[in-house]
Amino acid sequence: MPRGSGTYALLALLTAAACSAARAPGRPSWRQPETIAGSGVRGPMVIEMAPSSPGARAYNDAPVPPPRSALSDAVVRAVARASAELGKPAPVPDGRLYAAARELAEVAPADGPLVYSLIEFALQRHGIIEPSPHLVVVWDPGDTASLVDSLAPRLPAILGSTDFARLGIGAAKRERGAEVVVLAFQQSFIETGPIPRRLERGGRAAIEASISAAYSDPEVLVTREDGNVQRLVIAPAGKNGFRTELGCGRHLGRQQVEITATDRTGATVMANFPVWCAEDPPARMRVELDADESAPIESAQDAEKRLAHMIDRDRENHGLPALGLEPRLTEVARAHSRDMRDTGVVAHISPTTGSAVDRVRAGGIKSSVVLENVARAYGVAEAEEGLMNSPGHRANILSRDATHMGLGVILGGVVAGRREIFVTQLFIRLPSRIDHRQTRDEVADIVKRVRPLDEDRELSLVAEELAEDVAGGLKPADAAARASQRMATMRLPYSKVTTQVSTVSDLAAFHPSSSLSAPSLAAFGVGVAQGDHDVVGEAAIHIVLVFGHQ
Repeated sequence: MPRGSGTYALLALLTAAACSAARAPGRPSWRQPETIAGSGVRGPMVIEMAPSSPGARAYNDAPVPPPRSALSDAVVRAVARASAELGKPAPVPDGRLYAAARELAEVAPADGPLVYSLIEFALQRHGIIEPSPHLVVVWDPGDTASLVDSLAPRLPAILGSTDFARLGIGAAKRERGAEVVVLAFQQSFIETGPIPRRLERGGRAAIEASISAAYSDPEVLVTREDGNVQRLVIAPAGKNGFRTELGCGRHLGRQQVEITATDRTGATVMANFPVWCAEDPPARMRVELDADESAPIESAQDAEKRLAHMIDRDRENHGLPALGLEPRLTEVARAHSRDMRDTGVVAHISPTTGSAVDRVRAGGIKSSVVLENVARAYGVAEAEEGLMNSPGHRANILSRDATHMGLGVILGGVVAGRREIFVTQLFIRLPSRIDHRQTRDEVADIVKRVRPLDEDRELSLVAEELAEDVAGGLKPADAAARASQRMATMRLPYSKVTTQVSTVSDLAAFHPSSSLSAPSLAAFGVGVAQGDHDVVGEAAIHIVLVFGHQ
């Protein structure tokens, strides 16, 4: 989510989580290890979700009552009791989340958590726009009493971790008579009117929403089918409300919409969902888990290496250069991931280290661009897929302004046989070292293209000295005073002399037009030097133009 100099985008990804415990006869199995295809060798796994029921026509359409069953009623009562003991409101059973949980139970792999893309597909099919819920996957739950007895001691930790708004419960019979139960606990901090999942060619849809009072500054971003990210114009509407309009225009296919808002921990994803232009939403989802990308994580460094490869791959796929790895930035990223693991809070503003800009500066790094993504996931590929599916995160990964990155992965606990990881991605801009003579000549050519003035060697000597002083950290007023003293000893044939000092990260940002409009200009001198700048960052290019007037 590129913004102005020194700003960042901080968005978090929360993927599915499950609990694990040893299996005992007659008790629920919270994890059932199994080799793929019985070969004893792990290889690619293909999972296909092809529900027979129709999907919702719109997001947040009419409420759907949850189905009643002995299992559902018992779990709802257990959740209500645990919530009351914690002094928190119980999550409300939601029929849409029940339907999504049932479909996920039909495809849940026996040897690990459900993958991000399947969870999102199930939620969106049933009209849910919020990000992934906390999932508990139970194999062979036994009778209802056994399931509730095993679930009860786990509920305080689950419900105490955050405020959940909705509850979904789904069950399915699987191969060889196995039964799977999926419990879904979901947060929600946004309410919207119905939003169509499909628009006709050139169609438009109003998005009217209100966010929780704890949040402010909502934004709506769209990743178009060509990969470009667009920020929609929004208008306030009532207390904590806003409205905007999503238009297909000439766009076709999937348009990924993301709504974010900000609280004391930074920007948070309120909703993330696709709208399809002149095309029906897919009725099925096929996922192939690549053996290399989904392989167990050997170490945090192994995860960082794989993540760097995926980021460079995603940038290459969009015609962007690879990013350099900056060791100082990696240390900053690792420290923040460690903080998130230790606090259990995946956030962008830490009460101890502040914002991403604060952390980068404390790490001794100056940059005009600071972009940050944070995630909690159960695999490297899962983390990168989730971030690329979010318009805000995607824009950071594919930023044209970034030149370097730092990646910090810290390992958490083992969940359903897979290692939990806390991820921080940092992207900054560090200008390359310039060829002094070549850059000076390029600046002179830029000036002459705007206005055909002669270059005065004496003025260039003054400009060079002034540029070196500014790049060396001398205060501008002191540098100007030294330049004036030098010119006082020179016999310059001008009625007056003026200067323009510019500091840029690269020559593409240098625009001298405004300083070349005075009709009295007779000649110019140019000086270039490279040095740090508080705003532009390290290795900034300091350009000084000195003008002689008739």
